Amino acid sequence: MKKSAAAAAAVDEDTRDASLRVSKRMRDSLKAAAAVMGRPLYDVTNEAINDYLGGLKLPDPLAGLRKGGKARK
Repeated sequence: MKKSAAAAAAVDEDTRDASLRVSKRMRDSLKAAAAVMGRPLYDVTNEAINDYLGGLKLPDPLAGLRKGGKARK
């Protein structure tokens, strides 16, 4: 039992470390892009976030209500 808990904790730490590496890499890329364009970092970051969110294909949560469906209780 203790081995499986330790293994799960190790996997969680590995996942967290990988996530931090990706985040640092993304942050560094955004900083470099902002520097090259001569623009504030927050502008470039906001554009990157908006582009990412704009590209997602999310279902419309209100589509059922617009079609006359019943709301959940």
